[in-house]
Amino acid sequence: MQRFEDWPTRLAAFIEAHLERAFSWGEADCCLFVCDGVEALTGHDPAARWRGLYTSEKAARRLMRDNGGVRGLAALAFGPPVVTAMAGRGDVVLIDTPAGEALALHAGNVIAAQGEHGIEFHPIGAAKAAWKI
Repeated sequence: MQRFEDWPTRLAAFIEAHLERAFSWGEADCCLFVCDGVEALTGHDPAARWRGLYTSEKAARRLMRDNGGVRGLAALAFGPPVVTAMAGRGDVVLIDTPAGEALALHAGNVIAAQGEHGIEFHPIGAAKAAWKI
């Protein structure tokens, strides 16, 4: 995937636009938040094959189970992970949350993740896996 030249502006605008977007399975969950962000940066939708396949937690968990969990879905969408120290702004990271593993976007000095009531920010050190975009 090739990023647009103005990807930093697009990343900031994407995060700003989603600050208060509430969590919703199949619309605004951790995986689709990240894939929507990657699409904003590249024009490519890495979740195209999964969109519309789930609208409930039960269906999402089945999709994750069948594809190796959140980490497995990330590998299918973004390829093999890299060392977390190699992740930079606009890249995809995996973090732990109270609800389990979640995908998030490296936003420079923080990690941006879809939360229940909008975007939640986590320290960079929370990343436990990463994928270059």
